[in-house]
Amino acid sequence: MRILAIDPGKTAGVAWYDSAHQSFRSWEREDRVAVVQYVEHLASEFAIDLVVCESFVPRPGVRTWQPDALETIGALRYVCSRAGVPFDTQSPADAKRFSTNEKLTALGWRNPTPGGHADDAARHLLLAAVRHVAIDPERFTD
Repeated sequence: MRILAIDPGKTAGVAWYDSAHQSFRSWEREDRVAVVQYVEHLASEFAIDLVVCESFVPRPGVRTWQPDALETIGALRYVCSRAGVPFDTQSPADAKRFSTNEKLTALGWRNPTPGGHADDAARHLLLAAVRHVAIDPERFTD
């Protein structure tokens, strides 16, 4: 299974996993247009099974407004729809609760970057991989 995960925002985190080859990569990118173009390229050139993205829900009274995140999510949803690639969102809380630093480290996926966005994308990827049975959750039990 090939999964791509995005932590959207002014600086985006991106994480890629191919379960057939046990390959993983994560990075940060400040150019959100380039991130959307990258997803569009992958979706048209390779068989991607799932794109998962951190959700962002604006709430009344909250001063943190993130148009970059909302626009990136919308663009990714559109690109995936056109390419026929399933697109899903996950809450930041769900990803952080399940995909701890310890689990990322155990998989060799930990990539602390200045903004932490690469690890945030990896958290979403791990949660999606377990939910879609690309990674066995029994790996994390004692």
